[in-house]
Amino acid sequence: MERKCIRCDENMILNCNLKVYEGGGALFAHRPIYSVYKEAAGWGKDEDIKIAVCPKCGYVEPYVQFPEKLL
Repeated sequence: MERKCIRCDENMILNCNLKVYEGGGALFAHRPIYSVYKEAAGWGKDEDIKIAVCPKCGYVEPYVQFPEKLL
């Protein structure tokens, strides 16, 4: 699968993760995995959100690698 940057048409680096730190000082929490889900019976179906990064302009775009699994 290939993704093109919508700003400069460069091939994007795929399958990256988003890292967000919450808190302050020496105490912080790190949540490495974000997901999108569709409610269903039980816990529902979810898919990890991946990040595509343009190596030329730095544009960042979230995407779901296997969206068909949410059907």
